[in-house]
Amino acid sequence: MGSPAADFVAFDLETTGLSPKSDRVIEIGAVRLGPDLRILDRFEMLVDPAMSIPLAVQRLTGISERDVQGNATPEEAMAQFADFSQGARLVAHGGIFDMAFCAALLPQAFANRAVFDTLDLARILMPVAPSHSLPLLSEQLDIEHDRPHRALSDAETTAELFRILVDVAEQLPASLLALMRQVAAEAPGPLHDFFAGVVSGEPSPSSHISPAGAFSERRGDLSGVSAPGPDRIAMAATGTNGHAQGDAVSLPDAVAAFLGPDGPLAATLPDYEYRHPQVEMSRAVAQTVDRGGRLMVEAGTGVGKSLAYLLPLALHARRTGTRAVVATHTVTLQEQLAHKDAAALSTLLPTPPATAMLKGRQHYISLRRWERFLSTPSRGPHGAVDLDAVRFKLKLLCWLSQTATGDRSELRLAGPDEQLWQRVQSEAEDCLGAACANWRDARCFMVAARRAAAEADLVITNHALLLADAETEGQVLGDYRTLVVDEAHHLEESATSQLGATLSAADVLGTVDRLGTPHQGESQLGIALAAAREATQRLFGDVKGFVIEQSGSDGAANSTLGLRAEVRELPAYQSTLLRSAWHAIRTYRTAAAALVDARGSRPFQGALFPQPDRLDDELALAAQALADGATVVERVLIAPSAEHVAWLELRAEQAELHEAPIDVAEQLRRAVFDRVDATVLTSATLAVGGSFDYVRSRTGIGSSAHELQLESPFDFLRQALTVLPAGIPPYDDEGYDQALTDLVAEVAVKLRGRTLVLFAGYSPLKRVHGLLQNRMANVGIAVLGQGLDGTRRQVLASFLKNPQTVLLGTSSFWEGIDIQGDALSCVVIAKLPFPVPTDPLVQARAQRVGDPFAELALPEAVLRLKQGFGRLIRHSRDRGAVVLCDSRLGTRDYARAFLDALPRAAVARVGLGEVGRVVEDFVHRGAAPPQAEEFMPSLATANAWEDEPA
Repeated sequence: MGSPAADFVAFDLETTGLSPKSDRVIEIGAVRLGPDLRILDRFEMLVDPAMSIPLAVQRLTGISERDVQGNATPEEAMAQFADFSQGARLVAHGGIFDMAFCAALLPQAFANRAVFDTLDLARILMPVAPSHSLPLLSEQLDIEHDRPHRALSDAETTAELFRILVDVAEQLPASLLALMRQVAAEAPGPLHDFFAGVVSGEPSPSSHISPAGAFSERRGDLSGVSAPGPDRIAMAATGTNGHAQGDAVSLPDAVAAFLGPDGPLAATLPDYEYRHPQVEMSRAVAQTVDRGGRLMVEAGTGVGKSLAYLLPLALHARRTGTRAVVATHTVTLQEQLAHKDAAALSTLLPTPPATAMLKGRQHYISLRRWERFLSTPSRGPHGAVDLDAVRFKLKLLCWLSQTATGDRSELRLAGPDEQLWQRVQSEAEDCLGAACANWRDARCFMVAARRAAAEADLVITNHALLLADAETEGQVLGDYRTLVVDEAHHLEESATSQLGATLSAADVLGTVDRLGTPHQGESQLGIALAAAREATQRLFGDVKGFVIEQSGSDGAANSTLGLRAEVRELPAYQSTLLRSAWHAIRTYRTAAAALVDARGSRPFQGALFPQPDRLDDELALAAQALADGATVVERVLIAPSAEHVAWLELRAEQAELHEAPIDVAEQLRRAVFDRVDATVLTSATLAVGGSFDYVRSRTGIGSSAHELQLESPFDFLRQALTVLPAGIPPYDDEGYDQALTDLVAEVAVKLRGRTLVLFAGYSPLKRVHGLLQNRMANVGIAVLGQGLDGTRRQVLASFLKNPQTVLLGTSSFWEGIDIQGDALSCVVIAKLPFPVPTDPLVQARAQRVGDPFAELALPEAVLRLKQGFGRLIRHSRDRGAVVLCDSRLGTRDYARAFLDALPRAAVARVGLGEVGRVVEDFVHRGAAPPQAEEFMPSLATANAWEDEPA
C-alpha cells in the first residue's frame, strides 16, 4: 500500500429508514485506522431518534425503542462523530446512504466530504463474488463479523474489507493496474484517489486473496468429474446389475435400472428417493429417443423430470454418437442443468457425454465492442463525468482478467450496469463475424462457446437460441437428432418474441453514434448521418406523443397501443406518424447507401475503431443495421403484414415499435420439430383438463405426438389444502382490496408470516402493500413487495432469511421459485391469471379462433394458475394451503376447469372470517375442515370474452 499521511475512519450508521428527510439515525459506529490500516481507536453511540423505530428495523438490528430512549440526539451524536473523524478520510460500505444522513445532520462537517465506498470497490475488484452485501462478503472472506447490522461491528468489518481490497488491487498485474488508474482518472474523487494514492504499484506480501479473485470459478466445464467405481461403471454401461454387456439391454430398460432402488443413484446418494413417476417418464423419453417420434410430458412437482430426460439423452449419445439439445426458457434452469444435474450425472457414467452450455449471444461480452466502449470518454449527456460508466469499466477490466467464458452471469449486474452491458454485449447487428480479429484469433467468447457446443454430445441452451438456430438453418447449434424442450409452456411465447422485431431510438442512434463524425461533416455522408439522427428523434418523439394522446396516460412511463385498423385511420396517425415514418425510411436508406458508397475512402478516423483495418466492414455493418431499421418502420407503421400484429409501446418513457407473428405453430413445426428424429416437450404444466390440445395446437408439434401426464409423487391430500373464501367481493369491487388485505393479515398472524401473495398485476400489489404494511408491523410481521422493497432476488432472499414476512409478488413469482420447508406455508392467489384482453397479441389471436375465451384465455389462465399453485409444495415434507381469492370460482361454470387442473388436494369453501383459522389448523395440525371435499361450484351462464378483464 502507498503511504498517505492521513488516517482513515471506517464507519456505519443504523437508521429508522432510507430517507434522510423523514428518517433518523439510531446508532453510529466507527473505527479509526492509521495510514497502515491498523485500528487506532473505536467509537460507538446509540442515538435517540425521537420517533418510533419500525419493527423491521428492530428485527434487523436488535435495537429496541427502550435501548435508545434518553440517549443523545442525532445532531449531538453526529457532532461527536465529526470530532472523532476529523482529519481522516472516510470509508463506508454503501457510503452514499450514510453520507446523506451525515450531511443532513451536520452539513458543515460532511456536505463536501468524500468517502471510499467498499461496496463500489468490492464490485470492481471482486466482480464475480456471489454477493457484495457486507454480511455475505464477510462470510465469504472469513472476516469476523459477530453482530451484523450493528454499527460498530459493521464498521470494523468494513475496515477489514477495505484492507483486503487494497491488497487485492496491489496484486493486480502492473499493466492492468496502470490501465485502471487511467480509467479512474476520468473521475476525480475517491475512485481516482484510491487507485492513484491509496494503492501502490508493488505487490503486498500480506495479501489475503489471489490476484485472480477469491470468487473465480470454472464455468461451462463439465468434464472434470471423479472416476466412478467398477460396479457403477458396469451398471451404467448396461443398465443392469452388471450381468449384461454392451447395448444388449434396451435403452428404456437401462434407464429404469439406473434409476431403480438398486441402481447407481440409490447406491451413491444416501438420501436418494426412488420415484416411480420419474422412472416412467425416463422410460418414455428413452423410447422416444431410441425409436424416434414426438412426446409431450407433463411432470408434476417432485417427479424429477430433469434427470428423467438427461439420463436417456446421455446414454443414447454414448451408444449412437448422435448429438442432443436441451432448450429451457430461463437461464436459471439452464445453469442448473449444466452445473448441477448434468455434472452430477457425469460422475455416474464411465464415459459421460461431452456437455456444453450455450446461451444467446447477448450473454457474452464482445471484445470488439468492449474496446470501443473502453476508449470512449465516460461522459453523460451534458458533458459531466458518468461515474456509473467509470465504475463499470473498472469492474469489467478486473473481470476480463479472470473470466474464461465472458458470460455476464458471472457478474452481478444491477441498475445502470444493465444498460451499460448493452453497449458491450455481443449483438448480431454489430458483429463483423469472420472478419473480426477476435473471431479469427479464437478470442471471441461467443465463438468459443459455439465451438465448444459444436463439439459436444449434449448441448444445454435456451428457447431463444434454439429458434435463432432454426432461423439460420443450423448455423448456431450444428446438426443434432434429438431435442428436449423444457419449460415448454413458454415455447410459443419465446417463438413469438424471437420471430418478431423491435426498434427504438436507441437502436438507431447507437448505430450512428458508433461511427463518430466523418472527417468532413458537411460531406454527403455527414449530411446523411445527421439527417438519420434527426429523423429518428422526430419519429420516436411523434410515436411517444401519439401513444400518450391515445391512451390518455398523461405521460405514463409504460403503455401499449395496438395498431388496429381504426387506430391507423385516426387523423393524427395519418397526418403525423405516417409522415415521420416515410421521412425516417428515406433518411435511413439514404444514409445506408452513403455508407456503402464510402467504403474505401476512409471517411472516419480509423483510430476511433477497435480494428481500423476493418473500417469498410464496419461501414457495411452499419449500413445493414440502418436498412433493417427502415424495414421495421415500414412493416410496423406503413405496410403491416396480415400474418403479424404491430403495436407501439412506451417503456420507461421511451417509445418502441413492435411486430410479432400471430401464429408460430407452423414455423415451429417446419423449422424446429421436422429437423430432428425425436422431440420431447416437457413442463410441470402442459395439460388443461387432462388434455394437451392447447399446447399441441399452439406449438405445432402435431397430432402424432404421444402424451404422458404424471402426477406429482407428493401426497397432496395430506400435504395441501385449497381454500375458497365465500363472500370475497369481485376483484373489481371497491371493497376487494380491503377484503383481501383483511384475509392476508389474518392468515399471516396465524402463521407468523410465511405467506406469499401472488398478483396478476402491479397496481393491486401496490395498493394491498400500502394497506398491509403498518397493520403487520404492529404484530411483528414484515411486508415485502416486489419492486417496492427491492428486486425479485432481493425480496426473495429477505423472505428466506426471515420467514416472519408476507411476500407480495407479481408475474415472475408465479413460477421458478423454490421455497422448501416451513418458510412458506400459505400461497394466496389474488385473482385468476387471465391474459390481458387488450394486449395486441391476445386480440389478434382471438380474432382467429371461434371461441377466444374457451380456446385461448381459459387454457392460458389454467396453466398459469397451476404454476402459481406449484409454489406451495416443493418437498414430500412440506405442508400448506392455497387460498384462491377470486369470487368467479364460486359463480362461473369455468371454475371447474381450474379446480380440476389443480393437484388432488382437499377443497374447503369457508367464510372470509374463517380462512385464517382453517389455514392454521391444516398447517399446524394437518386438520382439514369437515366440509372439505372436491368442491364443484354451481354452474352459471358462460361469459363472453369481453367479460373477462385482466
